[in-house]
Amino acid sequence: MEGLRTNAPLHRVLIVDPDSASFQALHGKLSQAGFSVTLHQRSEDALAAIEREQPHLVMLDWDLPGVIAVQVVRHVRGCSSHRETRVIALSTLGDEQHVVSGFEFGIDDYVVKPFSTAEVVARVRAMLRSLHSAAHEMDFLEFGMIRMDASEGRVTVQDRSIGLRSMEFRLLEFLMRHPERACRREQLLERVWGHDCTADPRAVDVTVQRIRRALAPHDCDGYLQTIRGVGYRLSITNSAR
Repeated sequence: MEGLRTNAPLHRVLIVDPDSASFQALHGKLSQAGFSVTLHQRSEDALAAIEREQPHLVMLDWDLPGVIAVQVVRHVRGCSSHRETRVIALSTLGDEQHVVSGFEFGIDDYVVKPFSTAEVVARVRAMLRSLHSAAHEMDFLEFGMIRMDASEGRVTVQDRSIGLRSMEFRLLEFLMRHPERACRREQLLERVWGHDCTADPRAVDVTVQRIRRALAPHDCDGYLQTIRGVGYRLSITNSAR
């Protein structure tokens, strides 16, 4: 099973998981979706594999013994060459403490085992959609039913215009450019409000609530999700706010 992969698709996914059973289902679904998938069951080989294969996404067994999982995340986050690499943690532990600690260490998403392979593939597809070289620069953005023309400052849902204030538009734009990625309030203040911003983090909460109210009549306010103890993300998966 070591090094099994698909043939030359768009994005590379590297899985570090000694549980081959869970990998088999993911491998099939991700391959069908057009991803190049590589399994590494030997966790001690993970860092070398990441450097060799330069994956767009690392799916990591968060229950690995010792500090191996944390080392992998720190390695990815500490290297400029992996600036755009996403990390999804897979774990049997779903309590709030473990989920929050995962995000604090730098993961982008946390999936509890056993999981729906279809849902995981949907998360991966949405997360990696933003990694096309042109995706960060294009003016037209799309997420679920939401459409945005960043150059004209327009947001629509099924051709119905959504009225947003300037900061609400900028926050939604940032989240649409980073789909399925957990964003801390402090990060949003820095990236959306500005580096010199002295605004209270609660300004993020208020702005999120205003965006939700604008989207609610169109049944897509659920995309904007709260990650308790961390911040917010734009996600297509169901999650309690």
